[in-house]
Amino acid sequence: MALSLFTANNIFKFKTKKEVFIEKIERIPVAVEPIKFREFKWVIERMGEVQPLFKVDVFPKIPGKIIEKILVEKGDYVKKGELLATLEEESIMAKIKEANAALYMAIANRNVLVKDYKRLKSLFKEKAIPKQKLDHVEAQLKAAYAQVRRAKAILNQLEILKSEHKILAPISGYISARFLDQGSITSTSHPIFSISHEETEKIVTTITEKEYPKIKKGMKVEIGADAVPGKIFYGEVSLISPTINPATRTAEIEIHILNKDLLLKSGMYVTTRIYLGKKRALAVRRDALNRLPGTGNYYVFVVKNQKAVLKNVKIGISDENYIEIVQGLKEGEKVVIKGQNRLKDGTPVIITDAYGQKLSRGKMK
Repeated sequence: MALSLFTANNIFKFKTKKEVFIEKIERIPVAVEPIKFREFKWVIERMGEVQPLFKVDVFPKIPGKIIEKILVEKGDYVKKGELLATLEEESIMAKIKEANAALYMAIANRNVLVKDYKRLKSLFKEKAIPKQKLDHVEAQLKAAYAQVRRAKAILNQLEILKSEHKILAPISGYISARFLDQGSITSTSHPIFSISHEETEKIVTTITEKEYPKIKKGMKVEIGADAVPGKIFYGEVSLISPTINPATRTAEIEIHILNKDLLLKSGMYVTTRIYLGKKRALAVRRDALNRLPGTGNYYVFVVKNQKAVLKNVKIGISDENYIEIVQGLKEGEKVVIKGQNRLKDGTPVIITDAYGQKLSRGKMK
């Protein structure tokens, strides 16, 4: 009899422990929040890189020349037309001297023929010489004038060539790079300098095809840079691509920023924000969202018939705590906001409050 009571008592205890253990495994406590419409500030936020509005590589026009002097260094500010470097000029100066001599001779020859023509013309009027002789000198005079023009043209070409031995800044800006040293040999395929116009910067970024119709030229843009904490810069949308990339379904836009204080530097990463107004949309807490590893696919769990149901969703805009649900949920569905890390599709759940206290059936509705 005692043995029977002992056995029955142990069986009862075993069953009780087993039932409690099973209940803990099968019923996962979760906190939920009904999905509903919220009003968002519609902000497009994108990362981008600061670039100079203009960047020009300065190439020499004459190949095979020694760089005689370099007058600027990286970081120097230069004005348009400022002398940056000079090339050796010995050979071009010799050619100019030769061309000057040729021009002098051509002018002297022309002047002699002018005098001869005037003298012979007077003699012809007096019928002292035949017209044939006058015509011959006139032809020589015309050739002499042509020779003077040719000599002047050659000299002018050489003067232009001489000017190209001076490397001038094509735009105002900062020397962002120097590729050759003094004494190097020039090549028309290799630049000597690079000049960046930093007073106005640009940021090239992308927008989605859904955002595309909302973006207009002249829209104001807020820009923040980690390298300049606490400072907000303001620019505007200046260029919008007329086409959408069919592979990415995005379009490029270009944002221009005045940078008079030169706080922004080329190569800095910045965050851009374009405000499009307000938008009313279904939203869930950020905490409710889960992402499939290695993808951009999101999902949430909703509670239905005391079970977790996995639902794939597409997200849209967001604010600090909530994210827009574009597709996948309906208004009023109970979305799990706490405890979802222990769930999978079909897991039985117990709805609790945010502190883990089980809710009464009335509060669950």
